[in-house]
Amino acid sequence: MYKDEFNSIIEEIITNDNFLKAKQFLHHRESIYNHSLKVSYLTYKISKKMKLDYKSATRAALLHDFFLYDWRKEGRENKKKLFQKHGFTHPKTALLNSKENFIINKKEADIILKHMFPLTVIPPNSIEGWVVMLVDKYITIKDFLYKTPDI
Repeated sequence: MYKDEFNSIIEEIITNDNFLKAKQFLHHRESIYNHSLKVSYLTYKISKKMKLDYKSATRAALLHDFFLYDWRKEGRENKKKLFQKHGFTHPKTALLNSKENFIINKKEADIILKHMFPLTVIPPNSIEGWVVMLVDKYITIKDFLYKTPDI
């Protein structure tokens, strides 16, 4: 039941040619695509259970890291600087890419832009934003400790 509804919510995004490029870029210990799919699915389940705007939360979670570059492949002299900058700047890049490829509502935009709180300084405006932010951190920690299975 969950999988069918989840798939219908994300179908427009995961069939988009530009979003599919996320499979090419490593993020943590796997692709941006796989990481984002995991964050999106767990966000969907939690948001639905909490009776939140699970559609916006699910879409924003899928798009939260839609930045399409590998910050680790830069030259050694730029690696530390890019790593430090990436944590602060990739939410804006993800939002710009999302707006160029999809119709994004205000809540989705806020979630994408603020998913790196507290690095982004300003916290999310919605409970859904807090869910995405916390789920992203949870999945990231799991991925760093050991590669989690694809969904």
